[in-house]
Amino acid sequence: MKESNQRKTGEVAAILMSVWLGIVATTVTHLWSYYNPLQANPILLKMGSWIPSWWAIGPYTGKETAGLVVWLCTWAILHWTLGRKEVNLKPWTIGFTIAFIANLIILWPAVYHTILWWPALPNTLPGGEG
Repeated sequence: MKESNQRKTGEVAAILMSVWLGIVATTVTHLWSYYNPLQANPILLKMGSWIPSWWAIGPYTGKETAGLVVWLCTWAILHWTLGRKEVNLKPWTIGFTIAFIANLIILWPAVYHTILWWPALPNTLPGGEG
């Protein structure tokens, strides 16, 4: 009988963790762009300038580039380290689901406005007074 070449469960855990970290990178760059657009947006525009028609969607290209780079780099590192092991996938999937939902909640404008002290930010009141 031949042994089956079944993949290790660590590979799945590495994928879940790297996807979540890519999502977090996209979220962090989005919040940075919201909080400090004068500093963040030129950097994000430059980061995303490799994407075709990047000027049409603005700093979003840089946010997606940051998420892509973090996802690919962490996937390579975690696949190399964690991918060779057998792990229990139940805690990994539960952790990913909870972290994903928490990230969605943080992206809800009412929540991140509270986190970033909006509207107490400078120049956020109508007419720029504030």
